[in-house]
Amino acid sequence: MFIFLRAAFLACALLATGFSVNAEPIALPDALKKASESSPRISQAKAQAEAAEARARQAGVSPNPELGLEIENFGGSGPYRDFRSSETTLALSQRIELGGKRGARIAVAAAERDFALLAYKRAVADLERDVRVAHAELRAAEDRAILARDATGSAQELARTAGILVDAGRDPPLRQLRAEAVLAEAKAEQARTFGQLLTARRLLSSLIGSSDSELMAVAVSDEIAPSILPADTVTLDEQLAVAEREAAQARVRVAKADAVPDVTASGGVRRFGEGGETAVVAGVSIALPFRDRNRGNIEAAQSDSLASEASLALARLDADRARYDARMMLGAAEVRYEALAGPGIAQAEEALRLARIGYNAGKFSLLELLDAQSALNTAKLTLIEARLDRARALAALTRANAQ
Repeated sequence: MFIFLRAAFLACALLATGFSVNAEPIALPDALKKASESSPRISQAKAQAEAAEARARQAGVSPNPELGLEIENFGGSGPYRDFRSSETTLALSQRIELGGKRGARIAVAAAERDFALLAYKRAVADLERDVRVAHAELRAAEDRAILARDATGSAQELARTAGILVDAGRDPPLRQLRAEAVLAEAKAEQARTFGQLLTARRLLSSLIGSSDSELMAVAVSDEIAPSILPADTVTLDEQLAVAEREAAQARVRVAKADAVPDVTASGGVRRFGEGGETAVVAGVSIALPFRDRNRGNIEAAQSDSLASEASLALARLDADRARYDARMMLGAAEVRYEALAGPGIAQAEEALRLARIGYNAGKFSLLELLDAQSALNTAKLTLIEARLDRARALAALTRANAQ
């Protein structure tokens, strides 16, 4: 019933402000499904993972052989004016990687591929958390807007009643001015909550990759908190730090391997133009590492490896703290929500009903009626915020437990 009341109010509010009334109801499971299918954030992370997979395949490829053709002793003077005294050499050369370059390169690419795949999973987990929070905030914004609408209606009725009583001489004109001031405040609050509603709608639309900014959050039954993970569980953020460390260690191997010069071996056939004789040619070349021994890159890679070890230790501490904080926040939010969802609102509504009767009968003052109205509004608003806090804590715990 409450969902239909919310939808009816939103339609009226949109009509009053000139916006479309075709608000699309969306439940949390549907929002999560749309986000996973349409969000640019997920598409980007998936493409990056696919690129890392392609680089991992390329890393194991050895250098291509080279075919060379060389012509000497022509275009000069005397007997070398033409090609009769020229020498033609056709040779095939191959660079041979030494120092374990290929294995180190494969290890780096594999570690980077694993990191990219985990980064994709992290993007999915982060998006799920953000969608959960955005959906809960949209629902809270809708509830605040309904509450502001109801408060404005009550203030209008109170101003009308105060005017009647002032005209009848029962209340002084000051009471009517006070009631009109309350009405002005209620209208201002209604405008503010409607602006928050539009902002919440656009946020959820952007997260799920939808061009429709007219969304309405459909309330679902409260989710059950996830169970406590074993102490030795490796969370997603820790797995990312481990993959980063493995990639950094592999880069040290690459830097050390790059310090070992490669050997290039070549072999071919040479033809002597004047007599037509042929001969075999062969050769080997290697760089002499007198100046460049790749020490700077090796030291940089080793420092990066040490930094990745520290990052892993920090990730483990952060993961433990995030899980603990999220569970404590969820526990506190659930206790607060259960306390506020009790008979308190029903009692505040009954107090307001009696205050209205008493005010109309001249037994209660306007201030007493306003106090009763304010108490009810505060109780309802506090319940809305408590439900939102629970949803935020649940989203944070779900993200902290991601594996």
